[in-house]
Amino acid sequence: MPSSNPEKGLKHLLLNNNTLVVTRKLEMLSIFMGFEQSNRYTIENEAGEPLGYIAEEPRGILSMFARQIFRTHRPFRALVMDLHGSPILWIRRPFAWINSRMFVQRLKDLREYTPEGEPVLDTFAEVQQEWHLWRRRYHLFLRDQPKRILSTISEPQPEPPTDSFTQFTKIDEGLLAWHFNMLDARGIPIASVNRAFRGFGREIFTDTGQYVVTFDSTRRDVSDSDQTSQPTVVRNLTLDERALVLAAAVNIDYDYFSRHSDGHGLGFSTLWNSGS
Repeated sequence: MPSSNPEKGLKHLLLNNNTLVVTRKLEMLSIFMGFEQSNRYTIENEAGEPLGYIAEEPRGILSMFARQIFRTHRPFRALVMDLHGSPILWIRRPFAWINSRMFVQRLKDLREYTPEGEPVLDTFAEVQQEWHLWRRRYHLFLRDQPKRILSTISEPQPEPPTDSFTQFTKIDEGLLAWHFNMLDARGIPIASVNRAFRGFGREIFTDTGQYVVTFDSTRRDVSDSDQTSQPTVVRNLTLDERALVLAAAVNIDYDYFSRHSDGHGLGFSTLWNSGS
């Protein structure tokens, strides 16, 4: 059972902060030996105050070998945790040769566990990569049916039918993009993930990465009376939409910027790994 209230933790992380700074932690074996390690991240606000963590679940010795062989193609599941270490979101990436997929799960009613202490997961969102020769493209979907897609951790995880989801936003950026705008149906940015440049030495010789995740986007409206521009928020994202944007940031890092994606932090991925 969690050591803190998961509903409060999830809402505090995503609704009380319009900007999150997500940093992938240093992987020493990956740097010096090319050894594939599980991904771990810290989550902070703009002031550098810690808010939570993201950690790939350890899956045993066979999973370790799978990481070395399949690298970006391998399946994995990661936990988003609050400061107390209580899981508040689950992100699951199935095996894929070309276009990656990532499902986002939360607790049923944001708090439900089985009597044995096992979390009851509700799959409510999905990130889909669309391979393109010179573009970096993703489509983000939210469940639009009232029927829930439930499972427990120990059960085989569901593969939701495509008609269960409706597209929320898309990403369509250039081959070497570091900034990823999320566009609504009108083509207007409503959120973004920005890969921060941290110096050539750190980018080339280490396997760290930092992302600024912004849950709102502003545009400037010009008043007819005074001709002065005023920033206005395009729209406020819901809790589920913000959770999906955060998951997309992890997927982008995994596909294009982790050392095992052959991006080596600079974003110069091979064409094959651009579609991993």
